Amino acid sequence: ISSDTLPAAASALSAITGVVAGAAAVAVVVTGGLGSILEMQALGVFARMSCASAQERASTVALPYFLSVFAALDPLWMVVGNALLAAVFGCVHYGVTAAFQRWRGVDAASAWAVMRFPSLTYVVAHAMHLGIFFGSVLALAMPGARVQHRVVGVVGVLYGVAFPAGVCYFIARHVGASFTKYWQFLRKPLHERLLYPVGYWCPAAQQRMYGGMLTNMRGSHVYWCVFQLSVLCVVGLIAAVHPPVGGCHVQYFSMAAVLLAGAGVVAFTNMMRSAFLTVMHT
Repeated sequence: ISSDTLPAAASALSAITGVVAGAAAVAVVVTGGLGSILEMQALGVFARMSCASAQERASTVALPYFLSVFAALDPLWMVVGNALLAAVFGCVHYGVTAAFQRWRGVDAASAWAVMRFPSLTYVVAHAMHLGIFFGSVLALAMPGARVQHRVVGVVGVLYGVAFPAGVCYFIARHVGASFTKYWQFLRKPLHERLLYPVGYWCPAAQQRMYGGMLTNMRGSHVYWCVFQLSVLCVVGLIAAVHPPVGGCHVQYFSMAAVLLAGAGVVAFTNMMRSAFLTVMHT
C-alpha cells in the first residue's frame, strides 16, 4: 500500500487480507493438518522479524496473518485477539455439542462427558498458540513498551510455556495408551521393523482427542505436533528480539541452529520411537 493511499481504503484492504488469510489458514488445517499451518506460521514469524528488509516485508505481507488476523495491529492485539478467538470458539463448541447431546435425549452428565476429548477446540487453540507466544515476546521486546504490554506479554509467555506442557501431561496421564509388540506386525516392511525395534504405540483415544479431521495422526504424531510447536516458539522468541546493529547474522544463525537441533531430535526419535514414547507415557 503506497503512502498516499486513503487511510480508510488501507484499513479495509488490511482487514480483507486478514480475513482471507484466516480462511486460508482454516483450509490448510482441514486439508493438511496442524503441521501445515505451523509451517505457514513459521514463515509469518520470519516476515515479522526486525531484520527483514522492506522488500521482504512487502513480498510477504499476507504471511503474518497466519499467526493472527490482528497482525496489522499492535502486538498486544495479537495476544488478546488470538486468546479471545480460541476462548469464544471453545465456549461455542462446548455449548453446541452439549446442547446437541441434550437434544438427543442424553442426560447432562453424559453430555458433558463427551467433551472429555476437546478435538476441534484443541485444534483452534493449537493454531492460535504461536501467535499468542510470538505476540507476547514482541510486546515485551518492543521499545517503549507500556505497562499493559508487559503484563500481557508476561502472561502470554507463561501461557506459551504451559500449553505444550499441559497437552503432553494430558495425553500421558489421562488418555489410555496401548502398546503392541512387533510380532503382530510380521507383514510390515523390514525398514519399519528397524525403525521401531520393540513395538509401536497406537492409542485410539489419542486419535479421538484430535477429532476426525486429524485422522492421519498415528501414535507419536500427537507428541510430534507439540514438539514442533515448541521448537517454533523458541524460533519466535529469537526472531522477536531486536538485535544490535550488524547482529542479524547472529539471529539467523541462532534460529537455524534451533531448527537443526529440532530436526536432529526428530531423526533420533524416529530411530528410537518406542523408547521415547515409553518415557513420555511413564
